[in-house]
Amino acid sequence: MIRPRRLLALTMLATATFALLGFPASAAPGHTVTANVFLRDLTLPVGGPTLDDDLGVFLTSDRAGWANQETLTVDTSAATGVADVTVEEVYPGVTCSTTGAVVRCTVPGPHPIFSLPDSGKVSIGTFASVMISLTPKPGAAAGDTGALTVTARADDGPTTTETSRIRLGEGVNLTAIDPPSSSVAPGGSAVLRPQVRNTGSRDVQGLTLAVNGEGAMAGTDFGNCTYDDDNNGVACAFDTTLAAGRTYQTSEQFMLQVPRDAAAGSKTGMDAQWLTRAEWQDWQDMLPGLGRGRQGTGPDLELVEVASAAAEVPQADVDGDDNGTFSTVTVTGNRRADVVAIGATITGSPGEARTINLGLVNRGPGTLRYPPFVNNLPWIEVTLPRGVAIVRADERCSTLFGGDEPSGPPPSMAAAESFGSRPPDYVCTPQSLLLRPGQRLSFTFTVRVAPGVRDGKGSVGLSMLDDGKSVDRYAGDNSAPITVSLGGGGGGLPVTGSAAAAVAGGGVLLMVIGVAVVVVLRRRHATVSMAGESIR
Repeated sequence: MIRPRRLLALTMLATATFALLGFPASAAPGHTVTANVFLRDLTLPVGGPTLDDDLGVFLTSDRAGWANQETLTVDTSAATGVADVTVEEVYPGVTCSTTGAVVRCTVPGPHPIFSLPDSGKVSIGTFASVMISLTPKPGAAAGDTGALTVTARADDGPTTTETSRIRLGEGVNLTAIDPPSSSVAPGGSAVLRPQVRNTGSRDVQGLTLAVNGEGAMAGTDFGNCTYDDDNNGVACAFDTTLAAGRTYQTSEQFMLQVPRDAAAGSKTGMDAQWLTRAEWQDWQDMLPGLGRGRQGTGPDLELVEVASAAAEVPQADVDGDDNGTFSTVTVTGNRRADVVAIGATITGSPGEARTINLGLVNRGPGTLRYPPFVNNLPWIEVTLPRGVAIVRADERCSTLFGGDEPSGPPPSMAAAESFGSRPPDYVCTPQSLLLRPGQRLSFTFTVRVAPGVRDGKGSVGLSMLDDGKSVDRYAGDNSAPITVSLGGGGGGLPVTGSAAAAVAGGGVLLMVIGVAVVVVLRRRHATVSMAGESIR
């Protein structure tokens, strides 16, 4: 079974990152929500296994709000000559019914829609999906084509339609060779030379290598590669033949440079993904900006010991799960960081809006950097005391719904007068980070305390994402209190320590949707950042 959504390096190379700003407001009269479909072209191997692909739907609107229901209609009639198609109900609560070659699915809500920063009139909602399974038709030949058509609608909004080309290709099998992990001292460098083996019985004619890694492309300018400098990605096309049973590697190496002040235990790495020529074309057809960045001007990167050849028919990998690798690089030494939580005290009089600053400080001696180090990113959980309402939250913070989906539209965050009894819970995280010893990362909240509340306790808890224990040398100071102490002057907690000016960009609780979002937003002419860019 093939699950092409596991193309790690390719997804990272063409991912648009979206930030969720605060708590969604209730939908206003005349509020229109559009259901957008992600449905890419697919190449199936003749006689090969079933291919599973998510049918993604996300919601756009001119404001934050809620949608009550999504409706999907999948027309498989034009695909019957090349594949047997089934639609599975994998999203909770989805119901599907089939009439002939048409499957109609209902995805009940409510589905929240969050505002996007600096995006004009576009918002984005939850990513709901069903699973489409395609099994190549017995007797069909390489080069045969068909199509799938999907129509989507949210509530009474407009209907959108997307059509995906389905074609058959020769079955081949590329297998990436896992590189060894490496340990590098601060200031040193790690090298990677991606390798791939043709583990099938048929020659592979032409392929593409997609690589993603912070700083990995520095110093390279290969003529057959296109560079996505904003996202540290590169795609290299090889017009070569890989003989069955043989292993190949790039003629030149990629190098990762480790900063001299990097904290010990920090981890980074590089993704490498190999795709057949046809599969790379499928992604490019759906995502025009993919692989079309800055073209290299130097000598071509080559695969050693191969002969040039041209593909006559499309080819599809019979096992797409083994095409990618990730090379891990760990910083050695004793200079780990100590990340300390900083709480706040809410003073003043009941009903007054007060500003508090909370977050963390890096006591060093190591410097925290994200990117490139995946385990240098802090995750701050904020629980405010009972009786404290949020007037305004830091834009890098998002409410936590936990496992409880609301039964209807929740109150607007601006309606802070209600003073609910449940403590407001938030998660805060920057999109990127450079935090040297002694510097502080702060998040600002404007709050109001309900009448009758004189004291209370909340908390700030922090952790480092992705095995951050190897970076943070002491976990005993990873929590701090948030207290209410009314009846006297004083504003919120004063800002002390070095300002976190080194924190690059905005960012909040990140929702990475991948190439799906970029594809549909391009087609909808939405005013948002496209492939090769990030909304910060």
